[in-house]
Amino acid sequence: MRNYRILASGMIALFGLSLAAAQDALDEQTKLLSKRAAEADAYRKLAECVYGLQINSATYVKDFVAESDDIRTEVDTLVRGVRLGTPIWYEDGSCEVPAEVTVAKVVETLRTAHDRHYKGSSVKTSDFESITRRIEKNVIKVVGMGAPREEPPPSLPADVAESLGYPPESVNRSLPDIWRKIGPQARLMAQRAARTDAQRRLAERIKGLRLTSRTLVRDFAAESDVITTELDAFLKGAFEVGPYYHHHDELIVEVKMRIPTEQVITAVKTLHSRLYKGDDIEGSDIEKITKTIIKKDFDAVGMGVPRPEYIRRYAAQNAPELPAWSMEEIAAEGEGTDPEIETPQGKLRAARAAELDARRKLAERIAGLTIRSETVVRDFVTEHDYIATQVDAVIVDALVAKTVFSSDTATVTVAVPGIRVWSVFNEELRREARR
Repeated sequence: MRNYRILASGMIALFGLSLAAAQDALDEQTKLLSKRAAEADAYRKLAECVYGLQINSATYVKDFVAESDDIRTEVDTLVRGVRLGTPIWYEDGSCEVPAEVTVAKVVETLRTAHDRHYKGSSVKTSDFESITRRIEKNVIKVVGMGAPREEPPPSLPADVAESLGYPPESVNRSLPDIWRKIGPQARLMAQRAARTDAQRRLAERIKGLRLTSRTLVRDFAAESDVITTELDAFLKGAFEVGPYYHHHDELIVEVKMRIPTEQVITAVKTLHSRLYKGDDIEGSDIEKITKTIIKKDFDAVGMGVPRPEYIRRYAAQNAPELPAWSMEEIAAEGEGTDPEIETPQGKLRAARAAELDARRKLAERIAGLTIRSETVVRDFVTEHDYIATQVDAVIVDALVAKTVFSSDTATVTVAVPGIRVWSVFNEELRREARR
């Protein structure tokens, strides 16, 4: 009997050691997967930044590399060869990997590729020097983000982990409890949504710049679909400023993005000289923008939330008091027209009218949402008049999700995450519960 107990104790100890070893291996494997995903994201973002650089008034790096597979190979080799920074893991297993490349190194690579492989005539060697003057920074920096799979990954084959390399020692960052519970995939999706929202806000600010007494950048872009497309592509080159901010009691994340004013003016001037066919805007009008803008940079703060399916899953386990509408997207569709809708300016005016109609309908939808028992948003706002301003701000910030033109009508859909609307009332409801 005594021997049996010793044997049983030994088996339990051995099982415990095996289980601990398996868990350690799983942690290493999970960290390795999130690190690799973050590295891939860093390379992708860095490539987007490099390919989006403007070489001269008519050519971007993405156009230059299209001239030759050899040129593309050299530029891609530059991106893949950058040195990545130290990984930073969060408590939920997600990972961030910084990456950077000097502008001087990019210029050197482009010039070398030009000398070796370029056969065209639109790009001169001297054009590459203008890159450093145009972007006003010495280093291009990005941060890649990656998350482990939601389900535990299958065991790696023998020796694969060793061949890939184990994660190095790194700093671990803490997260608010609400973000640990919802998981890394949901958090990274929320961060990407915040980045997209910040880019949209930047676009709205820049398109609102006045070129003449009766013309905005928005009107200028409406003259040509090509101008609109290239301007939107340029705005995606905005870079993040500082780390993401995760709300402690709400599933909302914020990020600030920035783009230098000089880059904006250069881009508008370039598009004007290349593509503008009208006579309302002169090159000198664009030069006047610099006299009306005091700030050196355009900044915008974007907000993002996880996808509805993640919010539903979180609510089912941790926050059953959340109303069903808070886990969905709230949308409304509006229509507008204009007597000259067949023209670019007419389409723009029709779209504006449709957007106003959509936001009005969105406000009506939100006003009818139920907050608790028989209380709807309309009643709650009446009881707490200061919240009305916050609700209005949410409606103004709603994203234009889709714009469609027919022969005589513009149809615009605007949408806002339900959790963003719920956050307006959540704090007041908690305050009342504590009384």
